[in-house]
Amino acid sequence: MELSHILEISKCKFNPKTTNEIKKCIELEHISQETGKLLGYTNSNEQQSIKNVFKKDQVLFGKLRPYLKKYWKADFEGVCSTEIWVLNGKSVTNDYLFQFIQTNKFNQIANVSSGSKMPRADWKYMAEIPFDVPPLKEQQKIAQILTTWDEAISKQEALIAEKEQLKKGLMQKLLSGEVRFAGFDGEWEEVRLGDFLTERNIKAPKSREYPLMAFVAEKGVAHKGERYNREFLVNDSDNKKYKQTEYGDFIYSSNNLETGSIGLNLYGSASISPVYSIFQIQEPHNYQFMGSFLVSKRLLHKMIRYRQGVIYGQWKIHESDFLKIKEKIPSPVEQQKIAQVLTTADKEIELLKKELEVLKEQKRGLMQRLLTGEVRVKV
Repeated sequence: MELSHILEISKCKFNPKTTNEIKKCIELEHISQETGKLLGYTNSNEQQSIKNVFKKDQVLFGKLRPYLKKYWKADFEGVCSTEIWVLNGKSVTNDYLFQFIQTNKFNQIANVSSGSKMPRADWKYMAEIPFDVPPLKEQQKIAQILTTWDEAISKQEALIAEKEQLKKGLMQKLLSGEVRFAGFDGEWEEVRLGDFLTERNIKAPKSREYPLMAFVAEKGVAHKGERYNREFLVNDSDNKKYKQTEYGDFIYSSNNLETGSIGLNLYGSASISPVYSIFQIQEPHNYQFMGSFLVSKRLLHKMIRYRQGVIYGQWKIHESDFLKIKEKIPSPVEQQKIAQVLTTADKEIELLKKELEVLKEQKRGLMQRLLTGEVRVKV
């Protein structure tokens, strides 16, 4: 049957200018991409524009830039942006509808959109597209099965978040010396960063095959760039001297300190923009410990005394001044012990993330089979 017979778009509106009633208000930024989760909300009295009204159990779908796949099944009533469709099932239940709008076919037709700069799903086009829909009891059974997978995915995500929070607390205690392992009770030695960091200032080879490194500031980890064979690295048309970095190097951007561009190269040999300062961690110090130690400290409170001017609203610190900063660090043996504990925690989190991806892939497979009629369920 055609989509217009499967679902309908609610037209109920709310004008915050004509009422004192305050409702929870959902904007597009409050809906997570491809997860069906709500990230937050604002209040209607903070808005000036007309809103759509939604009720509990109705399904919200972002019609603006539909390729972002923003959807949510309401667990409270409120209002939302007019860039969000409020959907009701006509020949399907809303539980089934929530799963239905996640299918490849629905998203494909939603992305046949109008507008180029601000593409929006075109209901006039979508309304006439036919879909196969199972009987009511089968819909309920399918929704129940897929909801079970959603719940398992949510539990796994919550477990990962809990483990990451525990690791964060563990890092704060271990990297500050607040908690010590048995057999380690001496005072940490105060040293200059230059005592265990050596600047690596080697020009990267001009090779089309040499990878360019990007940087993930918020995670404190550098990683491979998206593309190889970048001609500007070979031609050097802008006279930039890209630097070479190796696995385990400590890196920071001297022109971008306040946004947190500081971390450890856990990718390997690569070239990186000259805006970054690169330091090799000297043996016998443990690079895993030192990377975590330096990133967690952020060093900003000590860097401020050495900062030089402001460039486009950002301040910088010269490499020589950076190496003068003093920190208290444990012995190499204690460093290794701390690194082992944190690495074990990282491996546990990584395993949980892999299990999460398996659950998501299983659900995608089930959706493809159950929502297309490829596999029928007994009711």
